[in-house]
Amino acid sequence: KSLTQWQAKQKMFKAGQAARDKEAAKKKAQEKAKRKAEAAEAGLEGFEDEEEEETGPMEVDIFTVENVADVGEGVPLFKDFGLEDWALAQLRFELHTLVQAFEKDVQDEDRNGIPEAHFNFYYNKYFKKTLTPKNFGVSTLDEVIALVPDVACWEEESKVLASMLDEEVEDCGTFIKCTEEARRERQRRIDAGDETARLKFSPLAMSGAAPKPTPLTGGANAMRPQGSIAQHWPSSGSSSASAGASAKAWHRPPSRP
Repeated sequence: KSLTQWQAKQKMFKAGQAARDKEAAKKKAQEKAKRKAEAAEAGLEGFEDEEEEETGPMEVDIFTVENVADVGEGVPLFKDFGLEDWALAQLRFELHTLVQAFEKDVQDEDRNGIPEAHFNFYYNKYFKKTLTPKNFGVSTLDEVIALVPDVACWEEESKVLASMLDEEVEDCGTFIKCTEEARRERQRRIDAGDETARLKFSPLAMSGAAPKPTPLTGGANAMRPQGSIAQHWPSSGSSSASAGASAKAWHRPPSRP
């Protein structure tokens, strides 16, 4: 399933949920009126109907879910996603794909990953857009990466971007699951009064801008493969790394000091 399809599924579910909630409220009111009438008929003066304590739906065990679009009775795992969650799900996919595709395309022992200094160049080359920290409500690239510690980080020794996931992610629902787990934890913190847990992203966090990247000097050993990663997610069952198999069209950056 693509990100767009999942968002459409959420929209349809919410539209249907509003109708279901309205019908449930109507049925509840009818039952209450019926009990009140029966009490009056039985001569029970001062009858007060006890309100049933409302309980929210039980949370499913995220990592036992087989289909993120339907965890049961048509309910999607991402039913509570907001803009921030969709943006973070997309970010998780992009960072993991970037790491795996770069490694597969370069195949150079001297280039074991993307250092922070070259991140913007390669991110633009692969995804045809820029990653702007302020769109994610932060100031630096490090802070953006820190938003998804379950998927990406800077390797401590080599200082290159690394993925925390297995090389082959066969189902992109994995990124939805990671995002839902983080969303629940964030909501628990907010419910406990921790306002610092709130996120406020710009809508541009989903799209980004796409200026031409600043060329990197490749010297005599510059590499010029062709192509780029598609901006949509691969179909369910295909690996994110394979999505970048044809992702080329970049210059080899200069040697690090």
